[in-house]
Amino acid sequence: MKIPPNQPKLEEKPFTFLEKDGFHLNHSIRTDTFNMKQNHSHDSYEIYYMRAGERFYFIKDRSYHVKKGDLVLIQPHILHKTTEANSPYHERILINFKEPFMEPIQHTILDGLYTAFEEGPILHPDARELMLIESITEKMLREQKQPGPGTEGYVRMLLGELLLMIYRHVQQAEGKGKTTDHPTTLHRKVSDIVKYINEHFREPMSLKGLSSHFHISPYYLCRIYKEVTGFGVIEYVNSLRVQEAQKLLKSSRLSVTDITEKVGFDSSTHFGRIFKSVCGMSPLQYRKWTGK
Repeated sequence: MKIPPNQPKLEEKPFTFLEKDGFHLNHSIRTDTFNMKQNHSHDSYEIYYMRAGERFYFIKDRSYHVKKGDLVLIQPHILHKTTEANSPYHERILINFKEPFMEPIQHTILDGLYTAFEEGPILHPDARELMLIESITEKMLREQKQPGPGTEGYVRMLLGELLLMIYRHVQQAEGKGKTTDHPTTLHRKVSDIVKYINEHFREPMSLKGLSSHFHISPYYLCRIYKEVTGFGVIEYVNSLRVQEAQKLLKSSRLSVTDITEKVGFDSSTHFGRIFKSVCGMSPLQYRKWTGK
């Protein structure tokens, strides 16, 4: 892809005065190579609008080729990561929000407004819808640059309009036999490996065992897994185990030792070290922080 001349790299400042209420908006243009370096999941919904360029987007258990005009919908607590596809140039608008932010007006719009996130994750809006998306996001960005009286309510209304458009798009697409092909046969192969890991991560798992199960060498497994998902194999397994541990620490009174066994770690010491490297605190500190 030809990169527009003299195109600057742009990073808008986050909507800090709304972020405390569960809303975040970010606009980015990149011309240099950029691949997300860390595991990424969060407790908010995400809408990713690919305004220009293209990216590979790994979500949950497979990779997607996201192109200009596509919308990506991410549910809370789902691992995802973007990597370069063919050219580093891309422009995207990212919206993250939590349900409480929309509570004041959600039920006046539509019950089940977030069900579209269960049907995604990749949407291909038509020309009319793209015009609406452009209009809504431009208004949001303008409010970010020049906030005024009523900005929070106005942004909430704009997000509601966008969510309703997404909901209607998904409803209209139902029954049309929607399929999304894997970008390549390699992506399909890795998707099978990811699905297996997602189903068995609580069990003892090793790189040697995985490579034997899929009849490929450990070296080749590591290489293709990193290339397609952006994650290292063990890094991904540990991420799933930590996520599961977080759920148990918040929702149960199980001991750290019991949780260690349930999520697949072989020792509490190893579990504690990995958990702290991902979360920035020990399992017990996390439990205390979340109120359990």
